[in-house]
Amino acid sequence: MKKILIYTCLFLVSMFASAQEKDPFSDEFEAIRVKMRDTSISSAQKQEFFNQYWIKAKKSNQNINIGRAYYLKTLVTKDIDEQFQYLDTVIFYTKNIKGDDLFPMQAHTHKGRLHFYQKDYVKSLNAQIEAKHAAESRNHIKYQRSIKYNIGLLKRILGLYEEAEILFLECKEFEENREEKHLETYVNILFQLSSVYFELGKIEKSQEINSQAIKLTKDSDLNIYYYYSFVSNEGMNLNAEGNYKASIDSLEKAYTYLNEADKNVANFYLGKSYYELGNKKKGIDYFKKIDTVFKATNDLFPSISPAYVYLINDSKEKKDKDLQLYYTNQLLKVDTIINKNYRSLSKNITKKYDVPRLMEERDDIIVELEEKNRKGDEEKKWILKISITVCFLAIGLFLYYYRLKRVYEKRYQSIIETIKEPIIEEIRVEDTNLLPAPSLNIDQTIIEETLQSLDEFEKGEAYLTNQISLKDVAKIVNTNSKYLSKIINTYKKKNFITYINDLRIDYFVRNIQTDTKYQKYTIRAIAEEIGFSNPEGFSRAFQKKTGLKPSYFIKKARQNATKKQ
Repeated sequence: MKKILIYTCLFLVSMFASAQEKDPFSDEFEAIRVKMRDTSISSAQKQEFFNQYWIKAKKSNQNINIGRAYYLKTLVTKDIDEQFQYLDTVIFYTKNIKGDDLFPMQAHTHKGRLHFYQKDYVKSLNAQIEAKHAAESRNHIKYQRSIKYNIGLLKRILGLYEEAEILFLECKEFEENREEKHLETYVNILFQLSSVYFELGKIEKSQEINSQAIKLTKDSDLNIYYYYSFVSNEGMNLNAEGNYKASIDSLEKAYTYLNEADKNVANFYLGKSYYELGNKKKGIDYFKKIDTVFKATNDLFPSISPAYVYLINDSKEKKDKDLQLYYTNQLLKVDTIINKNYRSLSKNITKKYDVPRLMEERDDIIVELEEKNRKGDEEKKWILKISITVCFLAIGLFLYYYRLKRVYEKRYQSIIETIKEPIIEEIRVEDTNLLPAPSLNIDQTIIEETLQSLDEFEKGEAYLTNQISLKDVAKIVNTNSKYLSKIINTYKKKNFITYINDLRIDYFVRNIQTDTKYQKYTIRAIAEEIGFSNPEGFSRAFQKKTGLKPSYFIKKARQNATKKQ
C-alpha cells in the first residue's frame, strides 16, 4: 500500500519522554522547549525565552548547555537552512557528551524530520541512522525502537521493502512483549507491515494483518481514521486479487474517513476496479481526480502514476490529440519527480511505461498539431517564397552546402578520433604554471583539494542533473561557491555554465557511439536525458563546443552504426 500516514505515523515516540534524572539546566531547557511549541506564544516571547537560556548556558561554560541552547534556537527560526546549521552546531557541542539521554540523538532526529518534509528521503534516512547510532551508544532501547520505526518508514517510502519488513517485525515484537502495550503505536506498526506486504505481493500476509488491525480498532478509543485505513488497505488487496466489486465496496466505505493523500491512492484503485469491470467512464473520472491533485501539489506517489497511462490511452481512443499531449506531458513530469524524490523506486516504476517512446509520441503530436493549426494561406505563401528563393539560389546553395559538408565531415572525424584515445588532464601540484593568480586569494591547499574533487566530480555523472547549480557542485566538492567559481574560471578556462555544458556534451559524444538509445532519441529527448532544460540550450552548447549541429552529429553516428552492423 502506498499510503504513508505522514502526519500521524512518523516519529511515534517523542524523544523528550525520558525519565532520566535532570539537572536544573535540563529542567529549564525542557520547560522552555514546551513553551516554544505552544502556538499561542508569540515569536517575540519565544525569542526572549531563548535569550534567557542562552545567557545562562554561556555562563555555565558547559558544552551540553550550549548545545541545548542552539537546539532551542532551531525552534525560534523559521528559515530551514538556518535550522540545519543550528542542528549541526548542536551535534558538534553534544556528540561526545556523556550522561545525557537526548543529545546528539534528538538533533539527528530533528534533521531527519526536516529532510522528510522537504521530500529528501535519502538524507532523512541518513539522519535517522545517525540518531540510531547515538541511541545505541547510550543503550537506549526505547529510543532505538522508535528510531527503528522511523528508519523502516523511510525505507518503505524509498522502495526498500524487504529491509522495511524486517524493521517493522522487530518493532511489532517489541510492542507485543511490553507489559503495557501502547495501542496507537502498535496499530501504526501493523499499518506499515500491511502496506509493506502489499508492495511485496504478499497479499495473504497483508490480509492477515488487516484482519487483526480491524478487530483492534473497530471498537477502540482510537480515531476512527485508523479503522477505515485498514478497510481501505483491504480494498487494495482485493483489487490485487482481481475481486474488483468487493474492492470497490471496501474503498467506497472507507473513502469519506481518509485524509487527502490516502484518498488520492484510493482514487487509483477505485478507478482501476471500475475500469476492469467495464465501466471505463467512471474509472477515467477517478484517474482525472489524481491529475487534479497532482496539479495542486506537484507531487505523486510512484505506484499511482500508471493512472496517466489509462488517461493517455483513453485520449488516444477518443482521437483527442490535445488531451493526449497534455496527459503525456503530465506523466513525463511525474517521472521526473519520481527520479528526484523516490530514487530507489524510479527504476522499477518506470518499467510500467516507456519514457523514450512517450517522448517520441509527444514530439510527433506536437508536430501534428502545429501542422494542423497552420493556416492554409500562410502555408501557400511560404511555399511560394521557397520556390522563388530556390530558383535564384539553387546553384549557390549547392556549392555552399557541398563545402559545408566537407567542413562538417572533417570536424566530425576529428571528434571521433579524439574520443578513441581520450586525454585525461591531470592538474599537478608541482607545475608552477598552475599556481593561483594573485587575485584569487585562495589557500593553495584548498585549490588542490578542490581540483582533486572536481576530477572525481567529472568522472561521475552528477552533472547530468537538470538545473544543477554552482551551489550544488560546491557542496559536492566540499567548498564554497565563490571559491569554486574562481577556480573553474582560472584552471578550467571557462565559466561554470560552460564547464557543466561541456561535461554533458562530452558524455553524450562518448555514449552515442556505443549506446543505441541515443541514436534513436530525438534532440529534445537527448537534451532532457543529459541535463539540459530545453533542446535549444543543448543545440547552442553543442554547436559552440564542436562547431557542428547536433542533428548532423546524430545522423553521422547512426550511419556509422549501420555500417558496422
